[in-house]
Amino acid sequence: MEYQLDKENCFVCENVFEGSSEQPVDLDFSLPDYCPDIEKILKCRISPSVMSKNISADRLDVDGVAVIRLYYLDTKKQAIRLCEHTSPFSCSFNIKSTAQDLTAVAKVKTEYLNCRALTPRRLDIHGAFSVCVSVYAKSQQEQCTSINAPDVRQKQHSELVSCLSGIGQQQFSISEVLDIGQGKSSPESILRSDFAVNIDSAKALSDKLMLKGEAVLHLLYVTDIETGSQDTMSFNIPYTQVIDVQGMSDISLNDIRLEVMNYDVSLKSEYDESSTLVTLDSKICATVFAYNEKNLDVIDDAYSTEYELELTEKNCRFSHISALPENDISVRQEVKTGDNGITKIIDTWCDSINSICTNDGTSLSAKGKINCCILALDKDNVPFYAERPLEFTFKPDIPDTADISANMDIACKSLNFRITGDNSVELKADLKITGFFTESKTSRCIVSAGADEDKKRLKDKNAALTLYYADKGETLWDIARNYCTSVEAVMLENDLADDIIQAHSMILIPM
Repeated sequence: MEYQLDKENCFVCENVFEGSSEQPVDLDFSLPDYCPDIEKILKCRISPSVMSKNISADRLDVDGVAVIRLYYLDTKKQAIRLCEHTSPFSCSFNIKSTAQDLTAVAKVKTEYLNCRALTPRRLDIHGAFSVCVSVYAKSQQEQCTSINAPDVRQKQHSELVSCLSGIGQQQFSISEVLDIGQGKSSPESILRSDFAVNIDSAKALSDKLMLKGEAVLHLLYVTDIETGSQDTMSFNIPYTQVIDVQGMSDISLNDIRLEVMNYDVSLKSEYDESSTLVTLDSKICATVFAYNEKNLDVIDDAYSTEYELELTEKNCRFSHISALPENDISVRQEVKTGDNGITKIIDTWCDSINSICTNDGTSLSAKGKINCCILALDKDNVPFYAERPLEFTFKPDIPDTADISANMDIACKSLNFRITGDNSVELKADLKITGFFTESKTSRCIVSAGADEDKKRLKDKNAALTLYYADKGETLWDIARNYCTSVEAVMLENDLADDIIQAHSMILIPM
């Protein structure tokens, strides 16, 4: 006889695919006619970005562009010049998943890049970047919560779990015409730009999430092409965006991931030399994972008062997700810039942040490096470029346990500098750390129960009560199982409040 088990559904976020595709960069090209000759290469950067993602059947297609930017000194003025080259790329991934309504997150990272000038106008560039994708699905898991039979006694406990209520992904644009303002020279060309999108607040509505925050655009631009003089400007652009997330409620815990797919900055001064206006066009992709908490009953053990039970058990994993406490940390370090001295810093920025989060068996911690970039003038007023790493460590204020993992997002809010010597600079990076941590637990649970009706349990039907001398530490569960009764009946008969026998004593067992 197979017993009917009551079951409860819990949806989880299943990572159905992880993959990466390395894209080679092999270029041999000459400078355009409008670019002056190369005296010295300062830095060559590759900036890949994703333009579109498309999932069809069991295939994910990713299209994008890679922009190679060469910063160099010209031969006449020794001013910083910029030459750009844009190449499209495409890659495909075989997902091989039967899940429905898949959601893909794509990231790009530079692996390496080598650049050398063959002549003052000809360049040889070799490198590679990777397109890394993660594909997620809303997967249903069943958990047995009780055995539906009058003769079965069961021991249960409750697990607090996070159930996925919905996944939403939506693209939106931030487009603005920005004014550098009076009192500053008109920009003639843009040397470098950084663009980031931050979230200040997220308000959950029924099946929707309202995001509010700001986008930050930083520019290094040339004010005089002849002399190569530069200036910097930063803009803070507020935005509000509503994201559709089916299944979300106002009590949901939301894991929000923003990725800048691409952006473009152009100057109005290309058409009006006196203009101080800058045009920004950007495309952002927001991915939201919404979770709701649920107390899930789990069957630890069971027995029948009538028959010998056959139980099937398996290891069940339960996860609970919580937001990391928001942390701001500062990293400060003095670095050497080179043997030719430093007199002025033109611009500083954070090129990348690499970090790893580990659990040593007792606590969780993160450590990493910030790659700081410096564009400055030496003692001869000649521009130079330098990269210096800043190391950091961080321990979040969360419970210390071996069963915790975290997904941290570490962003550089600002990078400040102070010249401290002829060839030394003190760098100070302010980092914002957000994310989520997951507490996981594995329990042995009953997933099916059956009984052989020919194997009845023996019970003494000639007595209403049985005397039993219990030892200290025995449990009422074991005693009730042996005598084919219930824990509740034994506790009621003996006026007990605890399941564990506290001292050697005699108890009455109702039969």
